[in-house]
Amino acid sequence: MSCKIGFCRGSFIFIVSLLAFYLSPISAQQSGQIANEQVVLEEPSAANVTQGLLGELKSLGAELDQIHLDLNKATGDDQLALNNRSLQLKSSYRKTMRKLLKELIDQKESGVDTSDLVEKIKQPAKELTQIIRKDIEFVQKEIESLRTQQEKATPEQTLKIQESLSSSLDRNSDLILALFEQSEKMSLLGLDARKDITYLDALLKERAKNSAGRIEVFLDKIKKIEKRQANATDDEKKNMAVELQLLTEKKQNNAKSLALTIDIMGKRNIDTTPYSQLLIMATGEISGDIFDRKVVIGLTQKWMESLMEWAQENGPGLFLKALVIGFILLLFKFLSSLAERLVRRALSASKLHISKLLQDFFVNLSSKAVMVVGLLVALSQMGVQVGPLLAGLGVIGFILGFALQETLSNFASGLMILIYRPYDIGNTIEAGGVTGKVQEMNMVATTIMTPDNQKLVVPNNKIWGGVIRNVTAQTKRRVDMVFGIGYGDDMAKAENILRNIVESDTRVLKDPEPIIKVHTLGESSVDFIVRPWVSTPDYWDVYWDVTRKVKEQFDANGVSIPFPQRDIHMISNT
Repeated sequence: MSCKIGFCRGSFIFIVSLLAFYLSPISAQQSGQIANEQVVLEEPSAANVTQGLLGELKSLGAELDQIHLDLNKATGDDQLALNNRSLQLKSSYRKTMRKLLKELIDQKESGVDTSDLVEKIKQPAKELTQIIRKDIEFVQKEIESLRTQQEKATPEQTLKIQESLSSSLDRNSDLILALFEQSEKMSLLGLDARKDITYLDALLKERAKNSAGRIEVFLDKIKKIEKRQANATDDEKKNMAVELQLLTEKKQNNAKSLALTIDIMGKRNIDTTPYSQLLIMATGEISGDIFDRKVVIGLTQKWMESLMEWAQENGPGLFLKALVIGFILLLFKFLSSLAERLVRRALSASKLHISKLLQDFFVNLSSKAVMVVGLLVALSQMGVQVGPLLAGLGVIGFILGFALQETLSNFASGLMILIYRPYDIGNTIEAGGVTGKVQEMNMVATTIMTPDNQKLVVPNNKIWGGVIRNVTAQTKRRVDMVFGIGYGDDMAKAENILRNIVESDTRVLKDPEPIIKVHTLGESSVDFIVRPWVSTPDYWDVYWDVTRKVKEQFDANGVSIPFPQRDIHMISNT
């Protein structure tokens, strides 16, 4: 192996500098100066780098020539090993030549005269392009052979051949890229690369055309198999899955090859619009080509054509299906309204005395149940599997049960209220810490209107979990009132006045009879209880009217209503 001249020279200078530093006498003053200085190593010159690369090329070329001679005599495993070594040496040769050309281009751009060096590499560079072209043609024949074998192979053999084919396609792409870079660099150095560029352009166009054609064929086959899968048996679907996998891999390999080809064609200023469109549609990957106006227009046209084709093929069936689904929904909407009316009528005529809250609950439940059935029927017409959907809803309901425990508690309380009917809509109740008239109720909360017209929404579990006082549940109510007279007043007279007031009020019921009795002897008054029975809606009106008349009649008949009094006795110690 040859040593790069620049690297060896730099190492030698570094070692000599270190020896001089440690072996030479150093004064105190010199040591202070050296501490503030930097040791500068001489880097390899451009000429030395170039000479080193030339030497490496010569060595690789000699080894390649020897391998070619040995290949003529080798057989079996030895021949295979020599072929692999030849491929490695050719790759190294191309990389070294690429480095050398780049170095010369950099020197030329910096003003260095490189004409002698360019002349030296002129012949090796041309020979390398010929080698690359021969390798490209060889690999292309190998690819065609593998494709021919693949068409006749069994599914198991096809997958193995596909791996070899993928490797050959990658190698072919590497060779085309190497030829492009070689030709570009030769042109920049003034070397004649026109034949190679012409060959490359023709190769790129042919390669793009073939790759695009194969991709279109694979896409068409994939589309047809996917359509057949809808009505296929399980065994047929398994075979189709293997075929789809193979077609997808073929499509991806050709798409990868086409992507590299498009990239090089773009650098060569060759129009790639149709191929870029196909690549985006085949892979679904958005590249920089999407910003090209021609690509956008072409893609839009293709998508519109595909949409029109899809509409022509599936439009009539979808239209008919939409009509059927619409008819099903309308039918079940009508059945929902009919079920609502029938349930309401049946509950109203029932002798079970079902509360209005429970009636509304059953009416709404029947209506919604019919609509749910209609929705499931409509979904089945759309091709949705209802069984898995219901199973999924069951799992979701199980999960929501844990997440909505408080809401479910309200639901359970609402259900208990509906069953046991402690109150109904329109009843005035005291429950959950509030008092008012029940305006509305659902399975989660009860809406209560307070006497001062405030709207309160009380969770059902707050109501069911405490004492419920239904003020207006009964048709009759007793009005409890207490009136006091002075100790000096006539009790019989006062009792007659109270009885006349109560009995003269037409809203007071005869049965049960009102109660008017002396109740307690208080600290300042003799107290009468007055307890007439009235219809529930008349409760407050009777209470207020009787209270007013008692005051008026006591005043008119000289019966006093005493204030609280206390007698204070003063005892003198003198």
